Amino acid sequence: MGQYFSGLLVLCIAACTAEPRSAEFFEDHPEEAVQVTALCTTGAKGGDECVNAQAGIAAMEREARMNAYRRQF
Repeated sequence: MGQYFSGLLVLCIAACTAEPRSAEFFEDHPEEAVQVTALCTTGAKGGDECVNAQAGIAAMEREARMNAYRRQF
């Protein structure tokens, strides 16, 4: 019975863990990217979602620089 409960508990925890959002998601949702990055900086959040939020912000900044460059011509 104890093994059954332990297995069920592990299954529930695994099922409740959400997949990390992608860099493309954060590129499309800059407010959430900033919020997640702030949580990552304080240590309240970690993992792939931090990396993806930072990558999304970097992509947005890169696109803004390219748009500014294109406007010069």
